[in-house]
Amino acid sequence: MAFSGGLRLTDLNDYITPGQECIKPVEVKKTGAANGSHIKVDQTGDYYEVAKDGEEIKLEAARITLNDCLACSGCVTSAEAVLITMQSHHELLAVLEENRRLRSQGEGAQAKHVVVTVAPQSRASLALKHGMSPLSVAKRVTAALKAMGVDHVFDSAFTRDLMLVESAREFVERFKASEGQVGDGRSLPVLASWCPGWVCYAEKTHAEVLPWMSTTRSSQQTMGAVVKDYLAKRLSKTPDQIYHVTVMMCYDKKLEASRDDFYNDVFKTRDVDCVVTTGELDRMLLEAGIQLESAAESGLDSLFKADATQERLYSSAGTSAGGGLEYVMSYAAHSLFGIDISPESVAAAGREETTHPLIDVKAVRNQSDHREITLLDPTTRQPCLRFATVYGFRHLQNLVRKLKSGRSVYHYVEVAACPNACSNGGGQLQPDDPSPAAKKQWVADTEHIYVTSGAYELPENNPALQELIYDWFGPEGLDSQLAKQALHTQFHGIVAKANPLGVSW
Repeated sequence: MAFSGGLRLTDLNDYITPGQECIKPVEVKKTGAANGSHIKVDQTGDYYEVAKDGEEIKLEAARITLNDCLACSGCVTSAEAVLITMQSHHELLAVLEENRRLRSQGEGAQAKHVVVTVAPQSRASLALKHGMSPLSVAKRVTAALKAMGVDHVFDSAFTRDLMLVESAREFVERFKASEGQVGDGRSLPVLASWCPGWVCYAEKTHAEVLPWMSTTRSSQQTMGAVVKDYLAKRLSKTPDQIYHVTVMMCYDKKLEASRDDFYNDVFKTRDVDCVVTTGELDRMLLEAGIQLESAAESGLDSLFKADATQERLYSSAGTSAGGGLEYVMSYAAHSLFGIDISPESVAAAGREETTHPLIDVKAVRNQSDHREITLLDPTTRQPCLRFATVYGFRHLQNLVRKLKSGRSVYHYVEVAACPNACSNGGGQLQPDDPSPAAKKQWVADTEHIYVTSGAYELPENNPALQELIYDWFGPEGLDSQLAKQALHTQFHGIVAKANPLGVSW
């Protein structure tokens, strides 16, 4: 074994520019004894070993998989790793083509049951580009994917409801355990862990903060558990007979799906088999000759956050980061202090659209990406809950410094690696005008569409979700051991490995 010195991950500046050496160990196959051979590089960039007699042997390029990237400590976080063998829409197309081949040969029983889950942030981006409502996008994308051979199209907003409920329950439990005190040796603060760029950064550079991470799965991985466990059982299939694809707003969701924590050792399958970004989905549809503007619409599948008539999408109050801060504060205010305040009220106050007598909002250094949202006691006017939003690595790094120095006072922090949260994900569609002003407006327009895409509905008022919980977990519901296993995960600090042989070029 030898280390691959000379590989450098570059152009990884979705969030920051680490410029770290890749330290993945790769096996070097000896081609024979020393014989005076030399290396030649042709015009295409391929490498050849040229022997004395002129014989040329093409050298195989080292391949770095997503698993290698996650296991290594050379990079801080990566969104667009050009040297990594990534998941893409071509994998989905290959599975659909193989299904068609099997069915044409009378072997349909061996075909994969294909499920695609679409994130609401992706719908908002598509809606902006194509000039239509998110509901129309949902119906047209559903019709297009099913015409291509997909069996089910689901909505990650549905499992986001489940994630919000479980994360709020987790927060209340941890608040009680630490008696509201924050800091070392305590279970507070709770740091939202649904942004994989943030998780990757924390695991590889600041393992000290991992005990404060929320262990509740993200909506993507919650849907992964629903599809590969709950749905599989209802369809009388094993998890490996289902191929699950998610359409997400950022490339780092590919890294999240590839974590070993979400791998089923028994059936050798992942909860999410492939992640396709918003831009990749749009490109895939164009390559298939499908124009969303003129595409047909179809009905929505059952695991969609929509009303019974399917004429209105439901949403969750809050930013495109997922609405965790708003829902957790509302739930905790009632559970811990008997204060009734809706997530919508928290969201509106946080955006400074309205004021609320029990909510104090402060933009730290006048930055919209770092806001402190404090719930006040109605009698004493003293803080009951101190929450914050931290979006973008500049603010994130400041947060980590405060946590490590014991200066942070927050009970809960909603974290996103991207400035402006998930509407600004690296996998989202981009404006034709590349100027910073146009980009900024595009992100703001995407966020507006996301926030206004549907009527707000509390997760506990979603009858389909309540049915799923008790049908899946039994009479104990979310208190069951199965729920704890299915809806939670863990994190792993990674010790940096020094590579004295690394050579950068």
